[in-house]
Amino acid sequence: MTTDETTQLLAKPAADEGRWPEESDCSATRTTQIGKEFGLWQIGALCGILLAYADTSLVWATHETVSSHFDKLGNSSWMMTSFTIGYCVTLPLYGRLSDSYGRLRPLIAAYCAFCIGCTICGIGQAYWQVILGRITTGCGASGIISLASIIIADIAAPSNVAVLRSYVNIASTVGLSLGGPLGGFLGGTVGWRWSFLGQPPIAGVCCVLIARGLRMVSPILEEHERQLEECENAMKQEVLAFDFPGAITLAIGISAFLTVIDLQDQRSWGHPLVLSITIVGAISILAFLALETYPGNRELLIPLRLVKTEIGVFCAGQLLIVGSCHGFVSQIAPYFKNTRGVSDAEGGGQIIPSSIGNALGNLIAGQVIKRFGSYKRLSLSALFLNIATSLLILFQWSHPINTLETLITFPFGFFAGIVLATQFIGLYICSPKKHMATAISMYYMSQQIGIALGISFSSSLLKQKFKATLQEMLVNVPEYQEIIKKILVDSSLVTLLPTEVKTLVQKSYLNSFWVVPGIPFRFAY
Repeated sequence: MTTDETTQLLAKPAADEGRWPEESDCSATRTTQIGKEFGLWQIGALCGILLAYADTSLVWATHETVSSHFDKLGNSSWMMTSFTIGYCVTLPLYGRLSDSYGRLRPLIAAYCAFCIGCTICGIGQAYWQVILGRITTGCGASGIISLASIIIADIAAPSNVAVLRSYVNIASTVGLSLGGPLGGFLGGTVGWRWSFLGQPPIAGVCCVLIARGLRMVSPILEEHERQLEECENAMKQEVLAFDFPGAITLAIGISAFLTVIDLQDQRSWGHPLVLSITIVGAISILAFLALETYPGNRELLIPLRLVKTEIGVFCAGQLLIVGSCHGFVSQIAPYFKNTRGVSDAEGGGQIIPSSIGNALGNLIAGQVIKRFGSYKRLSLSALFLNIATSLLILFQWSHPINTLETLITFPFGFFAGIVLATQFIGLYICSPKKHMATAISMYYMSQQIGIALGISFSSSLLKQKFKATLQEMLVNVPEYQEIIKKILVDSSLVTLLPTEVKTLVQKSYLNSFWVVPGIPFRFAY
């Protein structure tokens, strides 16, 4: 069944049922039995998700400080790119591994990888070791985040999925809002290393809570999984092997793609290194598509037929929507640092209104969907209002703004939160139960690729526009070319400039910033 403008998430109860058509007596009983123990593992899962997202925004606020410590400021973006590589490469694997080995064991492995990665970052004595730690952290974070949603889809009543998913999104937005200010604060007090070393103990507690909580309900989950396996095995005549060739080619393709995104800001597209990596990535993606088209006796990692359905549409929507939103949010802290000269902690704190709005949007959307059922009109209305808010920011933030005008990020985050909540529900509805884990993994992978694209795209556009504006504004300043070069490498040098020159630099930044909130219009059309 396909969804359309009139599709409702919560079907109207029939006279003799009062529940979703697909919710059987068995599943209703299973949900009732799980309800009492659901809180323990959910607390651990939500805290783990909050931690994973806090780690992401923490690095947004401190990556220049960390890279400067190793004299690698020009490569500071690799702290974020390496995390994204680890995240995207392992996401499809968690979906398949959870189908083969249950949900708990891959989740524990994800927490272990996250702890190991944070520890490596904290004790690393060379920049490449920190980058290795970020890759490992990304490998763990992808499982922490995606498997929580997969488990919710497994054990929650369909009518509660929207509400529980809103809690997941609230945890993620709270994590993003706390990570930036906390990272700036820790970096200025105890040092950036402890911002990483302090995470493994918290992750360990979350893992214990989840393990204890899920073991209480594991007999019910195992019975449910056994029934699904019996149905699937009845349709198979042979045991399918894990899709290692597909996993390897997809990993190489994604890694090459994300590496090119990071390098294009430093080297031209015609540079031999960029061309070589692009060719390797293209060949890998083509090989992956060929392997998924002709599977042989392998169990497909990402069945291409899913991409041709509404699942593919929702994943593409996530890539564009999340990319445009994060492209703007990632530039909020630099905006205030470059226009007001605030610290990392103060700049990161300006993200809080957007994060609070996002959390409230998710929560309200979950309750509205549970009560009224329809999600599509809510999604389209919120998307339109989010774009309208971006237009308002485009005009306001091109000039010096007051405290009240900074709060415009609240409705921006609010409407974005509604869109994200409704999009997941749409994916949940159209995904076959046996492909639910794979669909959710594809959904999160699209989000992370969108984040990488959005941050890179916004940063690159702003940098190019800022450079062009500086060349116009500083043309009468002695040695202005050298000043521009230093400013683009290290923005903190602006505070050392004479007052007149600093004012011109800040005005140049304001005149250039409009390209960032303009990104949603490029993605929308």
